[in-house]
Amino acid sequence: MMNRRNFIKQTAVAAPLIVAFNPLAAASRSFLQNLAISEGNKNRILVLIELNGGNDGLNTVIPIDKYKILSEARRNILIPENKILKLNDTNVFGFHPSLTGLQKLYNDKLVTVIQGVGYPDPVFSHFRGISIKYTADIGAKEIRSGWLGRYLEDGYPHYPNGYPLQQTDGPPAMRIGSVSPKITQGAEEDFSIGIMNIYDFNNFSPAHTDDAMHDNIGGANIAAVRAISKQIELYAPVIQSFSKKQENLSKLYPEPEKNPLADQLKMVAKLIGSGLNTRIYVVNQTGYDTHGEQVVQDDTTRGKHANLLKNLSEAITAFEDDLFLMGKQDDVLGMTFSEFGRRIASSDSLGTDHGTAETVILFGSKLKSGIVGTSPELPDKVTLADNLPVQFDFRSVYASVLTGWFGATEDSVKKIITKGGDQRLDLFKS
Repeated sequence: MMNRRNFIKQTAVAAPLIVAFNPLAAASRSFLQNLAISEGNKNRILVLIELNGGNDGLNTVIPIDKYKILSEARRNILIPENKILKLNDTNVFGFHPSLTGLQKLYNDKLVTVIQGVGYPDPVFSHFRGISIKYTADIGAKEIRSGWLGRYLEDGYPHYPNGYPLQQTDGPPAMRIGSVSPKITQGAEEDFSIGIMNIYDFNNFSPAHTDDAMHDNIGGANIAAVRAISKQIELYAPVIQSFSKKQENLSKLYPEPEKNPLADQLKMVAKLIGSGLNTRIYVVNQTGYDTHGEQVVQDDTTRGKHANLLKNLSEAITAFEDDLFLMGKQDDVLGMTFSEFGRRIASSDSLGTDHGTAETVILFGSKLKSGIVGTSPELPDKVTLADNLPVQFDFRSVYASVLTGWFGATEDSVKKIITKGGDQRLDLFKS
């Protein structure tokens, strides 16, 4: 059983301090919150999947019409043409053979693929690249707040004072797994709590003490840890209660600990199905930095990348099935993102270098579905330095989600994403 101190250590990644539920404060502040978020559907939830390391989009969604060029540029990692999974509405693109679950979801019109997502003058550092995707800002000086944090500032004015507004409210956002808090950081406050496992709440004793904390925690951090402890004591009973209200219904999940992403999405589905009022969840899958051994030498359909895509497809398929069985499928949009894409050409080490444009996958029943963007323009003779062209600025994808999914106004989006988000993608059913 996890004790209180160890639980706090795991959740101390960036949990904000909040105050106890106050009915009078809730009554006076609920009007402000309704004004801030009534422009969107309050029942709508966003689930983000971070593909950490830089996913190879050309090996995920394969442009079949460019197969001749690719057979030269990445001959040692390219999927055999007869192994590429076909899609109902296009003969230009196909899926990696590990994506059988996503293929079915796509053919059932539950998946949208956006081609060539990037930004001008890309950065190929993992640390800076993912920070850019968190903040939606490509300026030379790194900013403090994340794009979701800035969005939540509009919907949760004066947070954390006076929150939670209702006793059934969870935190505005939750990070499950090793996700950085930067994505949900506002100008002053983080609007999320980070946990490794919701079942830790069931082992958490809320009894608070003021005993001195050592355990390799510096004295300067003790106050912060105690503040997080108080915040967890407020949210833990709510999350603990809601985690017991809904069982997972899908039989498609793999055995526990066989697929870490599936384990994370299984927890998210359980909380969504329970009715917990949390609007944003962020999970992650690591391992996409495939400089070498991306494939097995004698079979390009197997290897590191194939295993990652299999787990991704398996996790999303089970998650969507769970939501459908719970009657929550219409309320949830899922989206992948990665710090960058990878180069067109492969290396002698059976891998790919950091590149420009990534492939973004969205899933949900309210999407128009299909492929957004065209088959990439490739040089006839590809070199190791050549990159995929950018078709859509990632900030425009974010802005399109804010307006099209959450119903945010154009004025509020301009405050959240100040540059590079002017284009709107028509992603959602009316």
